[in-house]
Amino acid sequence: MSQNSVKQWYEAKDNVDEMRSWNDLKTWEKEVIRYFSKNASILNIGCGLGREAFALSDLGFSVVGIDISHSVIAEVTALAESKGYSIPFYSYDGRHIPFNDNSFDGIILWAQTFGLLYGVDYKQSFFSECNRLLKKDGILSFSGHDYEYLSDTHELHLEGRKFFPYDSEEIYWETFLPDELSSYARQNNFTIIMSGRGAIYKPEDGVILHCLCKK
Repeated sequence: MSQNSVKQWYEAKDNVDEMRSWNDLKTWEKEVIRYFSKNASILNIGCGLGREAFALSDLGFSVVGIDISHSVIAEVTALAESKGYSIPFYSYDGRHIPFNDNSFDGIILWAQTFGLLYGVDYKQSFFSECNRLLKKDGILSFSGHDYEYLSDTHELHLEGRKFFPYDSEEIYWETFLPDELSSYARQNNFTIIMSGRGAIYKPEDGVILHCLCKK
């Protein structure tokens, strides 16, 4: 599975249509945003069709969204205009984020998108970019699929530590153990604020792992 295959999945019309049904902040996300300063500038990496960006804008944050999918960016830009939002959305190559150093108070990589950064080198590149983009004491929040939870509930969709949620699709998410997200952050010189399992919407929706850390 290549990064290009991930981009192709997010370009596909059926998958873009599915993303339209995703809305509102999740329970764990509502807990995390309490740590962001009022009116903070937030970079939403992997913005999709704007679920997080619209919700954060409604709360008074200044949001910029980026995504690897040109189709998604076209859709979310039109959606923002139709809803009256002035949020800028940009496509990027998945690695090099086109903003100046010290541009943001906060960065979010939610919806378990961290699991699409395949391999250690890609993750280290991600943390390096976040460190460059964040202002002094800036905050990074990211999440990943919980391997232990998925082992109990979706074993048939696991191949080792890879989670294949869609039948007949090549795309997969890497999964993580509870301490691994915070370990990645520490190894890349971030200070942990909080890390652990988080609730989604309802108990039957399961849990994810997330990490909140500071530059």
